[in-house]
Amino acid sequence: MKLKDITKKIENKYPTCLAYDWDNVGLLVGDFDSDVKKVMTVIEANEAVVEEAIEKGVDLIVTHHPFIFGKINRVNTGDFKGNLIHKLIKNDIAVYSMHTNFDIAFDGLNDYFMEVMDFKNTKVLDKIDSNENYCDGRVYGLGRIGELEESVSLKELCNKLKSVLNIECLKVVGDLDKEISKVAVVTGSGSEFAKLAAKEGADVILTGDVKYHEAQDVFDMGMNLVDCGHFDSENIFKDVMYNFLSNELGGVEVIKSETNLNPFKIV
Repeated sequence: MKLKDITKKIENKYPTCLAYDWDNVGLLVGDFDSDVKKVMTVIEANEAVVEEAIEKGVDLIVTHHPFIFGKINRVNTGDFKGNLIHKLIKNDIAVYSMHTNFDIAFDGLNDYFMEVMDFKNTKVLDKIDSNENYCDGRVYGLGRIGELEESVSLKELCNKLKSVLNIECLKVVGDLDKEISKVAVVTGSGSEFAKLAAKEGADVILTGDVKYHEAQDVFDMGMNLVDCGHFDSENIFKDVMYNFLSNELGGVEVIKSETNLNPFKIV
């Protein structure tokens, strides 16, 4: 299948126009007219991921985080990103990234988080105006808010998070005995939405990348927060896109990366 046909299928489902202006989404490296026989999904591309792709004969890497952000002054092997781009081009491997558009889109990262955690009655948390290039009458926005079928304590919810998402460690702000019936989710980094989540009736917000003073603000407002970690809240990206591409790309092999990209270790 041609790369341009694959990107078209992806963008029909997850339009690039939903991405924030500062973001860098779409085809970052590659030839639209190239043939693709094997695709690998992964949260982001680094040297280990590219080496894995070379070893496994991958033609296209689909990532959540774009590895090219901001200007690049030169592409040479003496620079980390330059070397990565050089290696990708040399081995005819394309990279396609879907970042904030995938966070915002329906059936994207936040929706899948809600689904695997079995949260019900999901709605958009932070609504944005419909993009004029993609207005289908639905309300788009970042984050989701939903309900538990039966209320549980915050500690029980944390145990489920660790089990379902295979998270080794969580940081929690609030009362572990608090009964939780309504949950807000912003994968990646989203502690700034805690106030909105509380206003919308959520008992807790699940997110990542929480700084000390942000946590203190959440504590002072009497809200509960679980810091799942940026990586751990978004590593399910490779599962979402594996499922989507496997269904959409007949005749193309789709695999999930086996490289461990979490830079943190728990000691």
